[in-house]
Amino acid sequence: MRTPARSSLIVWIPVLCGAAAASFVLGRELWFDEAMTITSFMLPLSPAEIYTTYAIPNNQIVYTVLLKCWHGLLLGAYPAPIAFWRLLSLLGAGASALVFFSLRKRLHDRTQAAAASVLIVFALSAVFQNYATALRGYAVSWLWVMLALDGAWRIFHGKTASGWCLYAIGTVAAVGTVPTNLLACAGVIVYAFPWSRRDWWRDWRLWLLAAGPFLALAVFYGPILKAFLHAFTLNEGFPSRAGALAVVYGAVAATFGLLLAAEGFRLTRGDWRRKLRIAIWFLPVPAILLLHKAPFPRVFCTLFSLYLMLLADGLASFRRPSRAVLAAGAGAVLVSVIVLRFLAPVTAEAAGLSEYDDDYFRPWYMARDYSVCELLPSLADHPELPVVFQSFNSDPCPLIFYATLQDVEKDFRPDQPPGHVKSLPARALVVLRRDETPGDYETRFGGALTLLFSGRDCTVWRFDRAAAPPGS
Repeated sequence: MRTPARSSLIVWIPVLCGAAAASFVLGRELWFDEAMTITSFMLPLSPAEIYTTYAIPNNQIVYTVLLKCWHGLLLGAYPAPIAFWRLLSLLGAGASALVFFSLRKRLHDRTQAAAASVLIVFALSAVFQNYATALRGYAVSWLWVMLALDGAWRIFHGKTASGWCLYAIGTVAAVGTVPTNLLACAGVIVYAFPWSRRDWWRDWRLWLLAAGPFLALAVFYGPILKAFLHAFTLNEGFPSRAGALAVVYGAVAATFGLLLAAEGFRLTRGDWRRKLRIAIWFLPVPAILLLHKAPFPRVFCTLFSLYLMLLADGLASFRRPSRAVLAAGAGAVLVSVIVLRFLAPVTAEAAGLSEYDDDYFRPWYMARDYSVCELLPSLADHPELPVVFQSFNSDPCPLIFYATLQDVEKDFRPDQPPGHVKSLPARALVVLRRDETPGDYETRFGGALTLLFSGRDCTVWRFDRAAAPPGS
């Protein structure tokens, strides 16, 4: 018989594993989206202004407002507490794990070990380490999705008032953080489908549940509809539909390894409505193939909370194995996860996936030697060149952020969107990403570039305008 102390220990093991994994990257430097969240929305705007300033999808409104409140707890004691800011996402991930455990216990009292197993595997993954500490709304979205699923369970199990309240909070917060969380909300409905009546077509709760995410989207974005629709005209996204599919499902395979075999076993159990839950795995496909441009693969990481539910279902479907079988299975899963953790980045590189397009395996901003600040001395050493041009691909926002913190006073001219900067003065500094061709910018601005500094990801150049031909 499982004692309360043992049950409590099982719950906290994956939480502690996640906290330990995250501790290694809490202090990493900001990258483009994170710096833009901080400098364009969180710091300068009030919560009301954050809501109404939806110029681009980088403003993940609900998360940005929460981050504003979280930052306010410091009362201005520190100008840029990056590790503290990142803790908000980690707390969101931890809270989602607690809701996950609570729901698993109600679904099946013997599944605490199964729930702990899938969470430990996830906590050891690169996906968790990245997004549970990112200054973005993906980790808190795991919490919103789990709250919506918890609410759906309550709705179909007699706890109507609390169920609808949790479902409303979860869906509104989810779509208010990232509109593409509509997919995760759809996954909640698919997962909850077996809880409805046998004559499901007459179960009004199911139909109202299905309408909920669309109502949430209308309620949240209705007052800012013009800005919301404009965001869809920016044509941002992943360069390849096939590549996006490969990255998303490669990340799933690399994260869960042999655990995915449990999903195959689950499909042999239960009625057709439970087996229909397999559709949750394929929710990214229509979004990638049918939208005007394939979304960035990172937006689908909010589905991982539902993937964990499916894998826990699969593990819970096994009859109690012997200790030897359990130990062998756990060892095989752990080895597969560790091997894939190191093999996946190598495979991604061999497949030609640029680290600058990589959201899961080896994104450049997660590299140990990633540094924006390494560029600052080369800028500060040239006070006679006050103008700094930054190409769009060189990640302008973090450099401006850190230059401000370190009192490097320059006239930064970021090329956002590409082509925005039309000309440069006779002499200036130019920051490019390493894989960009300097000659393209020499032709564009009519001058010569001389290399001053070469960093891991970016290079700094001195620009000198070409002399005008005689008689011109």
